[in-house]
Amino acid sequence: MKREFIPYYLSRAAMSALFAILMMGFTWKAVLVAIFLFGLFLLYLHSGWFQIDLSHPLTPLRRDERGRQIQRNALIAAIAVGLLIYLIGSQASHLFGWSLVAGPWQCHSL
Repeated sequence: MKREFIPYYLSRAAMSALFAILMMGFTWKAVLVAIFLFGLFLLYLHSGWFQIDLSHPLTPLRRDERGRQIQRNALIAAIAVGLLIYLIGSQASHLFGWSLVAGPWQCHSL
């Protein structure tokens, strides 16, 4: 952890704890949720997707063109993979009789 990010760390730890307590109450599960959320905030800060501007200590992350390009490429890849999975699944179900793609729920009465 870097010293210059301490205000960010403290604010995100407080937000994670508050959200976890609101969602789970005062339980041990809330501690796990808070740790998980705080870990996501740390990943978000140190991922390299964003420009870091230390003149705003509580909100140091700024979106730059590199971050936008990463997000665009991820969206394109997700759509392409989803389309391929759907097409391969539907073709496999027709060719081999496999039930790979979910269809409507059918309830058969006896």
